[in-house]
Amino acid sequence: MDLGLRGKRALVAGSSSGIGAGIARMLGAEHVEVVVHGRSMEHAAAVAREIENAGGKAWTVLGRLDQPAEVDRIAQQALAAAGRIDILINCAGAGKSTHSWFETPLERWHEQYQFSTLYAVQLIRALVPAMRDRRWGRVLNVSTGASFKPSAFGPDYPAAKLALHSVAVSLMTELADSGVTVNTLTSGVVLTPNTLSVMQSRAARAGFTETGEALEKRVTKDLWQVPLGRAGRVEELAAAACFLVSEHASYITGAALRVDGGASGFVV
Repeated sequence: MDLGLRGKRALVAGSSSGIGAGIARMLGAEHVEVVVHGRSMEHAAAVAREIENAGGKAWTVLGRLDQPAEVDRIAQQALAAAGRIDILINCAGAGKSTHSWFETPLERWHEQYQFSTLYAVQLIRALVPAMRDRRWGRVLNVSTGASFKPSAFGPDYPAAKLALHSVAVSLMTELADSGVTVNTLTSGVVLTPNTLSVMQSRAARAGFTETGEALEKRVTKDLWQVPLGRAGRVEELAAAACFLVSEHASYITGAALRVDGGASGFVV
């Protein structure tokens, strides 16, 4: 299917690894010119090189999203490299805290909101007004199903990611019939190297002895309560993201698409 994105230019924040890298690669395959962002030149350049080796075009920008001054610089460098940004995908953010609710320091909440929410607001403010002026644009915020099923451990991350849903709906209302759509992609458990490491650690603590696909099925069903009994794949999230920024999704805005194996399906 032709997504109608040939020649569009995208910035994918947090695309040097994981889901963001998968989205960047798939956009490149759809003839989108991609600005790959990360903190490591080695990792960002590797993703950009994959896109170019497949016949696409890519640039790299580096910077820390937990530093407001660097976020502004990232936006300006992306514009300088690509000339314009038609598609903004905010994919960064990670739950790193293992503290319980009252043990999570207040400063961690501040840090998490910058790293998972406020950087997205900054990039939107820097890049979306020009999309509105051109009468075409796409904004996609990547959130987490953990926002709907938060635990007492690491409460800062799901709270910060849930805020992205509100950001999308309020921005959608602001942009109205401007030609710019704003949506949220909600990710469930996705099999990345980090997820695999966590899965193996949880399995060891639970005394599970399975390996490979059998271990994935047991952990996802018994511990993480994913009805489909497996983790998602990066390519499945990337395909959903590319659809939501495509011409085929031009009548979808203010929406949240859950790609989580049914894990948060009970949420109305």
